[in-house]
Amino acid sequence: MTGDNAKQTIKYLSAIFDQSADGLMIADKNGVILKMNQAAERLNNVRSKDLVGRDVRTQVEKGRINRSATLEVLESGRQVSVIQQTPGSKYTLLVTGTPVSDDRGNLEFVVVNERDISLIESMQEEMDRIRLESEKIRDELKQLALLELSQNDIVAQSDSMKQTLKLALKLAVIDASNILIQGESGTGKGLLAKFIHKNSPRIGKPFIQINCAALPESLLEAELFGYVKGAFTGASEKGKTGLFELAAEGTLFLDEIGEMPMNVQAKLLKYLDDYEIRPVGGTSVKKIKCSIIAATNRDLGKLTTRRKFRLDLLHRLNTFTLSIPPLRKRPEDILDLVGILLKKYNKKYKRRAYIDYKGFECLKNYRFPGNVRELINIIKQAVVICDKRYLDEYIINSLQSAGTGTAKQDIQSDQAANTLPRRLATVERQMLEQAALACRTTREAAVFLGISQPSVVRKFKKYGITIM
Repeated sequence: MTGDNAKQTIKYLSAIFDQSADGLMIADKNGVILKMNQAAERLNNVRSKDLVGRDVRTQVEKGRINRSATLEVLESGRQVSVIQQTPGSKYTLLVTGTPVSDDRGNLEFVVVNERDISLIESMQEEMDRIRLESEKIRDELKQLALLELSQNDIVAQSDSMKQTLKLALKLAVIDASNILIQGESGTGKGLLAKFIHKNSPRIGKPFIQINCAALPESLLEAELFGYVKGAFTGASEKGKTGLFELAAEGTLFLDEIGEMPMNVQAKLLKYLDDYEIRPVGGTSVKKIKCSIIAATNRDLGKLTTRRKFRLDLLHRLNTFTLSIPPLRKRPEDILDLVGILLKKYNKKYKRRAYIDYKGFECLKNYRFPGNVRELINIIKQAVVICDKRYLDEYIINSLQSAGTGTAKQDIQSDQAANTLPRRLATVERQMLEQAALACRTTREAAVFLGISQPSVVRKFKKYGITIM
């Protein structure tokens, strides 16, 4: 290396040493400070002319630093990193001492690198604070969401229901579509669908729902997809906008999807594939995008094997599946539900009714074939009909009538109850009453009882039973 090259190299190295943002210091094998840069002066609140040529041990002895990486390198012969507090400085330093040996392997001097970690600690504290605030906000949002659920008669004290609501909230936040809600009739599938919509980015958009079991096949198709002028006999002269179009950018809730006719299923599948609908009698398609939530109390898998439901549609609809457990499997929720319902109907009917321990125990042990809807009807009837302040006796009698109590009373009061026709009639009436409590339409009751809809209508009329 020529003299000029050597000078240039020394110039570069000096510039790097002096301008480094980290503090740099060099000490010899005896611990005497040979050189330090401006950053080291600033971080240690000292001047190099006061330290260069002095033993680093004196800095420790005089309390100017609490720990010396240089001394620990000299003692151990290896690289050492320490956290150094400097009383005369506002900084907390990460100090790394690195031994440098000569050609024979003997320690020649120590290079010390100093970095301010006060800023890092401050940043970490700020990150921890932000994390805690974020967690607090998330918890508050969850509490608000659960409060909204309780105001809509949905309660989640049981682990199974909490898990369902947790997943529902997650799907709502990510704006998931093609959600299938499964659960027995009366478990609150419609309320859960509304909850998902209200907690999704679609909150300001329409929420449209339809019960697929409530309309005949021809009308269901027209309701969903709309129709053009003159599409069929009796059609409006102006045509009609379908529910898909009304739900644009919002949510369309298809309740009792298992009752949807096969030809309507085909049109629904077409929509899920390309987000296009064709009104009944129309020749052109409309591009519409909305979130689809479907619900059923049927086993869609079994329906596909019986060719009552399209397998390809099932695969498209159950991208995300939520299962609502029946009320009999979550007795922990009954107490809170009763409290909410009592408060609601006391306010509505200007009552101050209560339920005591006996009533709660009876409700807790009841199987609720009609689930939450049946519980709602029981509490509502008790508040309206019972004149007593405490509703326990009325509720116990109601539950006994819905169960085996009615049959026992009939047998005791009428010896003719021992005949087969009378017993069959008693059982039939009990099942019809349970269906009336559990279902919203005669079509639902037909599915619930396993008989035809005309038979349900005829039997309801025979026993004077009406759906609440």
